[in-house]
Amino acid sequence: MHVNTLYDPATDFSKYKTFCWMSGCEFSITGPSYLNDSLIRENIKKTIISQLNKKGLILDNDKPDLLISFNITVKNEQSIVYHREDEVPFSRSVDINPEVINYLKGTIIIGMADKKNSKVVWESFASNYMELNPDVSEKNIARGISLIMKKYPPHK
Repeated sequence: MHVNTLYDPATDFSKYKTFCWMSGCEFSITGPSYLNDSLIRENIKKTIISQLNKKGLILDNDKPDLLISFNITVKNEQSIVYHREDEVPFSRSVDINPEVINYLKGTIIIGMADKKNSKVVWESFASNYMELNPDVSEKNIARGISLIMKKYPPHK
């Protein structure tokens, strides 16, 4: 899994103590339709809250310091692998048999905006290749989100 984090180096992240969700403090996910499953959505929400709590942030719908957004994107991709017949030496011309492999590339994005300044101060995303029927178990959700949150708050 590849994780990339961007942040405003001028921001003092120690001043942030509270958060709520970006869209009117209601948790929402932008992503593939299979995420509309209430159990998956609740696991994602619970995991993000748990990770933010570990970082010293508390959910506060009335006076949040940070607004949190969460997105998942999934893209269909294809790869072509060429196979040669095992019995033909490399020095001879051979018929090469192409094999098309379909897979998904998934990205999880968590963003944080300073509510007072209406400015994005931190964003991190993790990308990975997945099977066509991805495993969206609680364990995998927690793994992806914890990898992203490892880089919050940023170290100078």
